[in-house]
Amino acid sequence: MANISAFESFAPAIIKVYRRDKEAFWAAAMAPFLNDNPIATLAQHHRVGIDLFAIFQGLDGEARQILKDFSAPLGLDVTQWKSNRPQYFKDAYPIFAFLAVWMDETSLDDYLQNFSTILRSAVFGVAGYGILDENVDSSSPSPVEILTSQALICEYENLVLKAFGLTPTNMDILQQMRSIFLAAEIKEKLLRGKASPYSLDHPEDCGAKGAHVVTPFMLSLERLGKAHLIEDYWRVFLLFGAVIQVIDDWTDLDKDLVVGHYSYVTLGYEDLVKSKKKDEAVKLLRSNKEHIHTTYLRSKEMIRESRDILARLDDPFLARLVDVTDLRLEAYFRKDLKMA
Repeated sequence: MANISAFESFAPAIIKVYRRDKEAFWAAAMAPFLNDNPIATLAQHHRVGIDLFAIFQGLDGEARQILKDFSAPLGLDVTQWKSNRPQYFKDAYPIFAFLAVWMDETSLDDYLQNFSTILRSAVFGVAGYGILDENVDSSSPSPVEILTSQALICEYENLVLKAFGLTPTNMDILQQMRSIFLAAEIKEKLLRGKASPYSLDHPEDCGAKGAHVVTPFMLSLERLGKAHLIEDYWRVFLLFGAVIQVIDDWTDLDKDLVVGHYSYVTLGYEDLVKSKKKDEAVKLLRSNKEHIHTTYLRSKEMIRESRDILARLDDPFLARLVDVTDLRLEAYFRKDLKMA
């Protein structure tokens, strides 16, 4: 019997762990944000944690080989490029697990059977968009890497449409995702070193850069008979995606300022940033308790609106993902930004 690859075994293994004890599964997912003692957290959810860790093992190696095989005919090895960030793929492991659980709960059995193709598409999408992003942020971008990123993105779109179906609705979703991401990147680059591309009254715009991450959820809606609700779901994903981006903006504040990127968290403080040394500006912003609290409250409002929409859509399973995002927000502002 041939060995089953990590990608092929992923969804069945996740579903097995989930069905064995659903509440334990969710408790393990949320525990790191609720407990200040990681060791106690691991001990409390030992069985589920160990099972999930074992399932995730092997994904990175398979993804690496996929990229090596794809780029070899081009005379390249993208896995050796600094612009290829494998950590981005690892960061998506919980999203992949949640997607499998959501598909199981919504009886999307044919998608689950083809989950390895969905994972393969994600390898190309994460690498392609990641390499593109690194290059357009660079002071010395590589034409070869930019062109290769386009080849990777093309393969991502080819595979993801094979997995979910080549329908007019799905093609529109993919185009909308692409357009949202590129429009956000273009605006950001136009304003680099000048101002933030965002406005205080529309923090949800921060979610545009991560739009492609939720594409598999969006591409499932037509099969679920929810194509008429696509705009509502886009709104949900932009809202809680923006919360994650606000956290990332605070985390990457020093790196962003070095390359002249003004984010949502620098809004209203452009003059301060321009008049101070970068490390001093970062220190002043991170010690500004009122500003930290303001970004926290705006993030909480986006979480609230996400929950309200999902309650109206009667989608309690996606609400779980919003719950995890909310816990991540609370933990980050309390622990990392020292908010009282």
